[in-house]
Amino acid sequence: MKDPRSASLMALKQWAHHSGVEFAQLQRVEEGLASTEPRGAPHQRAAVLCPGLEAKPWHDATRFEWLGAVEQASAAIKFEMLAQYERIGTHPEAAALADRGQWNSFYFYYMGKRSDENHALCPHTARVLAQVPGIESAGMAYFSVMAPGTHVKAHCGFTNTRIRIHLGLVVPPDCTMRVGAETRSWQEGKCSIFDDSFEHEVNNNSDRYRAVLLFDTWHPDLTPVERQALTFLMNGWKDYLA
Repeated sequence: MKDPRSASLMALKQWAHHSGVEFAQLQRVEEGLASTEPRGAPHQRAAVLCPGLEAKPWHDATRFEWLGAVEQASAAIKFEMLAQYERIGTHPEAAALADRGQWNSFYFYYMGKRSDENHALCPHTARVLAQVPGIESAGMAYFSVMAPGTHVKAHCGFTNTRIRIHLGLVVPPDCTMRVGAETRSWQEGKCSIFDDSFEHEVNNNSDRYRAVLLFDTWHPDLTPVERQALTFLMNGWKDYLA
C-alpha cells in the first residue's frame, strides 16, 4: 500500500494557509501524518494515528447521544435491508479479509462518496444516517451481511480519527466480534461502538446470515477545526482501505 502521509502533510499545510487556519491548531493531525511508525495502545495499529484521542477498543453510548434515534429506527432500517437483500453484493474487501464464507455489502457512503441510488431505495435509513456527525466524510456507511460460516480475519482500520458503529439488524446466536482483547456479540436494535484502529475480527458460526448497519462517525475528542482538516484529507484517502 502506498504511504499517503508525506503528500497529505504538504496538502494539509496548503489547506490551512488558504483556509486561514493556524497550523498550530492542527498539531495532533500533523503528528499523526508525520509519524512513520505510529504507536498506539495494545492491539492498536493505524497508518494515521493522531495522538491525544481516547484510545480504547470498545466505547459506550454516553458520548454519542444521537445514537438513540438510530436505535429507535432499527425496525424500519431492518425492513429496508430485507427489501434490498437481493441487491446486496460482494464486499470490496471480501477477497482480502474473508478467509471463509461470504461477506456482502450495500453502500450508502464509501470514503465519503454517496450512493444516490441506494439512498433513494432506503429512505428511512438515509434519513437516520443524515443525522450522524461526519457521515459524508468520516468513512463508510453500508449494510454488512455475513453468510453462515463466514470469518473476517483480524485487521486494523486506516486511522483512529473515526469511531465505527454497528446497528444489529439480524443477529443469530454464535456471531461474535473481537476488538482488541475483548469479544462481544451484537443485539438486534442496539448499537455496538468500537474504534476500528484496534485489531478486530468477526465470526459467524451460526447457520443463518448476520446483518448490521455499519457506519462511521468522527472521534468525539476531535476539535471542530481538526474535523474540517480531516474532511479535506479524506478526499485524498479514498483509495486507501478502511
